[in-house]
Amino acid sequence: MKRNGNMNGKKMVVKASAYTSSPKEGGALTYTGHKCKWGVIAVDKYVIPLYTKVYIPQFDMVFVALDTGSAIRGNKIDIWMPTRKQALEWGIKTIDIVVLG
Repeated sequence: MKRNGNMNGKKMVVKASAYTSSPKEGGALTYTGHKCKWGVIAVDKYVIPLYTKVYIPQFDMVFVALDTGSAIRGNKIDIWMPTRKQALEWGIKTIDIVVLG
């Protein structure tokens, strides 16, 4: 989802990794039962509630927190990517995000 207008919200610094729909990484469905696709992120639901919209400036895009992960605790997010190559190229980065109200 492309951003629309003002990106006011809670600014956070997070460690961002990437994942795919590989069965080794949880499969094609998110924790909330949605299909994994571009625009989905995994979060610690106690830090960023599920279904929350999150603006990620690196992509100039709003993502939705629809997934969780056993390694995603605290200020960490996991960004769904369509291919393993893209996920590996992303690696792990410390990035700024905006948690939208």
